[in-house]
Order: sequence, then C-alpha cells, then structure tokens
Amino acid sequence: MEVGVNSLLNAGIYAIINKKLNTVYVGETEDSFLIRWIEHTSRIPRYFDNRDKIVLYLHKDTKYIVLKELDREKNTTKEFYRYESEAIKFYKEKGWIVVSRDNYNEEMKDHERVKNDSNFFRYKKAINHMIIVLGLINTKNNNTPMLYSKLYKKINKHFMTDVYKRDGKNVLDNLTKEELEFIMLDLYPRYNQKILNIYRMEYEKQNIQLSLF
Repeated sequence: MEVGVNSLLNAGIYAIINKKLNTVYVGETEDSFLIRWIEHTSRIPRYFDNRDKIVLYLHKDTKYIVLKELDREKNTTKEFYRYESEAIKFYKEKGWIVVSRDNYNEEMKDHERVKNDSNFFRYKKAINHMIIVLGLINTKNNNTPMLYSKLYKKINKHFMTDVYKRDGKNVLDNLTKEELEFIMLDLYPRYNQKILNIYRMEYEKQNIQLSLF
C-alpha cells in the first residue's frame, strides 16, 4: 500500500519495489519505516557493483511501500522476521528478483532486540546526513546552519516551545523523539529527491569511466 505520513513512523514489513523491473527488496523494522528508508538511501553507493540492487534503488519508478504494519510492543522480533520471510517467499513464488535475504528460521531464538534508544542516535545521524546533503552537497555555499535554524524555528512554533533554552550546547541532542520525527518528516521529501539525483549522476559517471577501459 502507498505510505501516508502517519504510517512512515510505524514499524513493520516494507518493500522497495519496482513493478517494471520485477525486482523487490523486502525488509523489516522495529523502529520506523522512515528511519530505515533514509538509511537505505544513504547507503546506495555501497551497491554500485550490485547491478540488480543499484538499478532497483535508482530507477525512477521504484517505490517504497508498507506491506504490513506491526506493533513493536506486541509483536516479537521473531514475528517480524517471520512476516518478512513470508513476504520474500510471496515475491519469489511470483517469479520476482528478490535482492534481500531471508533471515528467518523456525529454530531461531525469540530474542528481544533493543527497542528503545534513549539517545535516539539513529534519528540524529539520519537528520545530520539529510542536512549535509541538502545544505552542502552541490551547493555554492554551506547552507547547513541556516537549515538547522529554520528547523528549530519550526519546532518552536509547532510544539510551542523554545529549544534554545534547554540545557546543553547542542540543540539537536536535546530534542524529543517527536521533535526528531517532525524534522525527519520535514526533510525527507526534499532529501530523497536530491540524493537520488546525485547518486544517479555518480553511477552514470562510473559507467562512462568503466566503458573507457
């Protein structure tokens, strides 16, 4: 199903899918779809040598979709992997190219993954990455300070707070989970469009260089 804003912050099973290519990546997340998709996009250069995966990620008709929302408090880690496995088998039976691995087996221990990151490290890392892409890469000036400033003003207005009056030198370190999610939702559409265009150009240059030898 197509992803609404509310669903982006939920957990469950997702797919990076392209119907024209009949290619799909199936994944699971106990955090949120949004954070996983930012992480996937940021790692695209790692797959320049994996044709099926890189073409999937960079193709203009590829979509990120939610397959099944799960409750991270009610569903165990093993259940997340089981649902992911079922989705992978579904696409394989349909004859699709599946570029993700099936990590589930019946004997796996139903261990509890760390579900609460009190410092929200992944969120902050994703935000810093998106701001660097938007404010520094392929720009004449360093616009990152301005982007942070604008985002903090939006938080102050939306949450009726003042982030500058909180303890600590780094404002980002003192934001709540809801405020961090607010920033990610604000940045993601612009970031995703720009980073994909950047990686498409990089991949095209790589192919041109390889063709010279």
